[in-house]
Amino acid sequence: MFGELTPEEIDVLLREEILARIAYIDRRGQACIVPINYAYDGAALFGYSLMGAKLEHMEANAQVCVEIDHVENAADWRSAIVRGTFEALHGAAAADAIARISERLKSIATVTGAPASAAQTFVRRKGGDGVAYRIQVTQKSGRYATPVINDS
Repeated sequence: MFGELTPEEIDVLLREEILARIAYIDRRGQACIVPINYAYDGAALFGYSLMGAKLEHMEANAQVCVEIDHVENAADWRSAIVRGTFEALHGAAAADAIARISERLKSIATVTGAPASAAQTFVRRKGGDGVAYRIQVTQKSGRYATPVINDS
């Protein structure tokens, strides 16, 4: 069975997951998509990335699309698409975003028994300067599939 997720079900999915894919348009007009870790507060997604092309392109064209999935198998999944506006954060807002992501990663690592490195942001594991950012959500949609149970 296929269907559309309710706004509440989309919010549950966004709060449960930590890995998403963010799509943006680069300066050549080419579509790009990359994985990100994120935290969600009900109105915005928060990310933290090393300095580089992704951040430069999103600053040049702030309209982005984020895709989040939870897949049990090919017949049992939930997926949401979030559209929003990118904004680099500074000062207290950046520190808050990093704390949100770090807390989320620690919680998931603890619950799942993941190695200690999974509780750290990619920037901390990799090393180097990073930028915290917010995607202010402007639109959300979602779909799901569940297996049809045949009792015959």
